[in-house]
Amino acid sequence: MICDSAPSDCMPRAAYADRLSDPIMQRLKAISFLNLEIGKKIGETLGVNVTDMAAMELLIDARTLTPSQLATQLKVTTAAATQIVDRLERAGHVTRERKTIDRRKIFVAPVEASEVRAFALLAPMLDALSGVISDLTPTERSVIETFLDKVVDIYLQASGPPSPSPDPVEPDDASPTVPERPSTGR
Repeated sequence: MICDSAPSDCMPRAAYADRLSDPIMQRLKAISFLNLEIGKKIGETLGVNVTDMAAMELLIDARTLTPSQLATQLKVTTAAATQIVDRLERAGHVTRERKTIDRRKIFVAPVEASEVRAFALLAPMLDALSGVISDLTPTERSVIETFLDKVVDIYLQASGPPSPSPDPVEPDDASPTVPERPSTGR
């Protein structure tokens, strides 16, 4: 069953067959699936599970996060985030650091060697994508950026508002949980 909103609005998959068979929809579905597969592959190389890999991606992007920020972004409890950090630290992928400003607060940071291993797997794909993007005309680029902006907005809507954290979060630990749409420079 596929639902647009309330369960009473659910329709069988057949009702959406024409939409789901659209070539663009098929490609979006393939990208979504392949993105998960790439994450699994990198996770396997690093020896971590999918959740821990998601945490690694957040840490690589942010450089450092507190455990409560990580919990908020992963939509898990701080206790679960602490377990994730413990596993990643035991595997040698992250370190816990204290900043000089507030020695009580712990920050989690990715280990450079783990970043290098992850990017070594991604580099050929990123290089190939950069080549495809650089071959676009300005008009093609604008059309694709507009389309992808709309797709990202739909995905953000579908993912819903961030779940409230069951653990208290210190006010200075607050961080956005919903990724912003990438800047297009326009």
